[in-house]
Parts: sequence; structure tokens; C-alpha cells
Amino acid sequence: MTSKGGTVTLGRVVKDHIKKASAIKESLLPEDHFLLPSAKRVHALIVEEIAIDSHDKEFQERFFAEAEELHTSALQITRQCLGELNVQTGKHYGNLGRLYQSMRKFNEARKMHLKAISIKQEILGPNDYEVAISMGHLASLYNYDLGLYEEAIALYKKAIEIGLKQFGSGYSGLEYDYRGLLSVYSALGDAVNVSKLHADLSDWKLLRDQTLEKANKTSPLNIELELVPPEEIYSHFSLLQSHPF
Repeated sequence: MTSKGGTVTLGRVVKDHIKKASAIKESLLPEDHFLLPSAKRVHALIVEEIAIDSHDKEFQERFFAEAEELHTSALQITRQCLGELNVQTGKHYGNLGRLYQSMRKFNEARKMHLKAISIKQEILGPNDYEVAISMGHLASLYNYDLGLYEEAIALYKKAIEIGLKQFGSGYSGLEYDYRGLLSVYSALGDAVNVSKLHADLSDWKLLRDQTLEKANKTSPLNIELELVPPEEIYSHFSLLQSHPF
């Protein structure tokens, strides 16, 4: 198990490598090239995680500010290259929303999450899994930070509905929303729904495990290779030569 200090140290090493990779890309590409946002996004997420793991407020603020600058830059470049009404643009708004939530800038976080949902819904429709992901993030903000439980419940339920419809009851992404909904009902003291959510989670885990087991058994990577003697290979080759297509 890695300690908090070890996690931060490892994060800094990864951050340095990502920073070097980003610098190479930036030296080779125009400053508004469409390949740069992905590198900036990864860099920002690592910096953000390092900040979250730190207990030094000054250190946190410095790294959060760096993450914000990277996410904002990634968003601006994506908007220039792909436009406002694009799924990637929506994702960058969502990244900023999660960052602002970590920074406890809850009003800004809410605006970013709502922007992400709006863009994705307009492009993909109201029942796409990308919309469900952004709804889950906004529900998390309402649940854990703003205490807007009814709003959180509606969003979690919609995200679960989309997940079930798109991927079925064993979909791994359902866990996030099930646990969020369980947290809401626990905070509200709703014993009936708490019990139901525990049952739903238990059923989900069973189905998830069965799905993974089935996938492992049918994986195309699980192939038993048979060694063929050289003389048999030669025989087949000779046959092909004597009977060309």
C-alpha cells in the first residue's frame, strides 16, 4: 500500500513526465492544435490529484491553480478547433466542474456541470451515457457539498435509468450512482430506500461479477495455441504450390 506521502511523490514524478511530454508537443505543434487539449487534460488531472492528496493549504492552492489553468486552456483550444457544441467541449466543461468542486468553488462547479449536460444533451439526446456521466457529477455536487438532496435524487435516478437502458443491470458504471443515491437516503434517514439500495447494490455486484467471469471465459485473448511440426507446415505449403488459386 502506498502512503499519502508516497502517493504525492509518485504523482510528482508522473507530473514531471507529463509536463515534459506536453512541452514536446507544444514545441512541435501550433499553440491551438487540436492534439494539445488531451495532454493538458491528463496533466491537469494529475496535478489535481496531487493537490487533493496534500494537507498543505498553500501547496494545494498552487496546484489547484495550475490545474485550473490547464483545464481552461484545454477548453479554449477545443472550442476554437471543434466549436462550443461538441462532446469534447462538454467533457472539458465537466472536468472544470469537478475541479471547482474539489476547490470548493461550488457555484462555479454547478455552472460547469450544467453546461456539460446541456451540450451533451443537445448533441447526443437525453438518454446517452455521456449525459448520465455528467448528471452523476452534478448529483455528487448536490449531494455531498450543497445538500440539495431532492435534486441529487432526481439526477442519480436518471443516470441509473440511462445506464440500465444502455448497458444492462451489470454495467460497472452503475456503482457510482447507486452509492451516491444510498448516501442521499442515508442522510435523509430514509430506512426503506437505504435497505432497497443495499439490495440493488448486492444484485448489481452479483451481475457484474457474472458478466466479468463470462467475459474472461469468452475473451479472444484466451486462445490455446497448438504447436505444428515443421514437416506438417511444409506439407501444407507444398500442397498450396501444387494447387494454386
